[in-house]
Amino acid sequence: MCCSGGGSYVVNWQAYTQLAQRFSVTEVGPIRPHVALTEKITSKLMRSIGRPGKFAYFSERTLADNAARVLAWLPRDLDAVFFRAATRWCRCRVDVPYFVYLDIVFTNFYQNTFRDGTFDTADLQRIREAETTFLEGASAVFFESAWGMREAISLNGLSGKHYYALGRGGGIEPPETDTWDGQSLTLLTMAMNFYQKGGDFVLEAYRMLKPRYPKLRWHIIGGPPAGLKPQDEGLVYEGILRPDEPGELNRLRQLLANAFLLVHPTREDTNPLVLTEAAYFGCPSVSVRKFAIPELVADGSTGILIQPPVSAAAVAAAIESLLTNPDRYRAMRQAARAQALEHATWDRLGERMADLIEQRLGRRLTGQDSA
Repeated sequence: MCCSGGGSYVVNWQAYTQLAQRFSVTEVGPIRPHVALTEKITSKLMRSIGRPGKFAYFSERTLADNAARVLAWLPRDLDAVFFRAATRWCRCRVDVPYFVYLDIVFTNFYQNTFRDGTFDTADLQRIREAETTFLEGASAVFFESAWGMREAISLNGLSGKHYYALGRGGGIEPPETDTWDGQSLTLLTMAMNFYQKGGDFVLEAYRMLKPRYPKLRWHIIGGPPAGLKPQDEGLVYEGILRPDEPGELNRLRQLLANAFLLVHPTREDTNPLVLTEAAYFGCPSVSVRKFAIPELVADGSTGILIQPPVSAAAVAAAIESLLTNPDRYRAMRQAARAQALEHATWDRLGERMADLIEQRLGRRLTGQDSA
């Protein structure tokens, strides 16, 4: 039994696909939260006058509605329930073992996204306590990164007895070989929010480097970029390329196949898929030594990590260090692809997840484990 977090994004689908290879799986959902309009408006008004709001998306009313709809959809003959994400389901109470696969806990998301005082402290505590109870009651909880697991254990005071850092794969299939032509100097960025993912740093760095490296190009995928000027030569805005649209997927694969570097100096993130996807094609990344990114990019081996705070000068220096050292760059391409194919594929992750689920269910059935 699999409860989706909503939407068709790749991690949900891949987790479902992997479980379906070992278990008889019924998908429930997507169940999209019904957030009360009055709660949203009241919270927004409070914040507009400098007062802390309440987190309407996870209000008691919304969480109770989520739980009621999950329970109404559940078949009777279940052995277990698998939840993708945690906070939105934290009021669900099922009478069979359940498993959870998530990126980060609510408090981690909140600290990454909002300033202190934006929302009511007691309301945040309520959400954290409900999520903690939900996670502690699970038979096993799988995290996408060791960083996310450490943060969760620290922020929520979790016991740590049934938590596992499994990782996750990318959103597109790896190619059979690295097909970079050996000549193209194309930078690539992929982000729905240009500023949030450090697009402004890349833009300034590009302007620093372009006069010295006329062959340098930059393709931007995702949300609309800000600050571009007509005189910025070699820039191409590709728009949003959706992996579930064949034509757009082909274009994305073409860009990744011949990219020199993925540049991702992000301000706010967790465990970015784009780093793994680029590495599948042999494309190294320039990113930040923060969040779970050091688990995805080995600094100096499969890419370059910038120590925060990030600056455009640091981004330019990282890019230039590879433009001027082709032997180091080629070795980095080989290492990036090898690491991604060995450690960041869904088949590898799915096998371990399924093994752990079977182990936990087997212990319970034989009376060895009460979790």
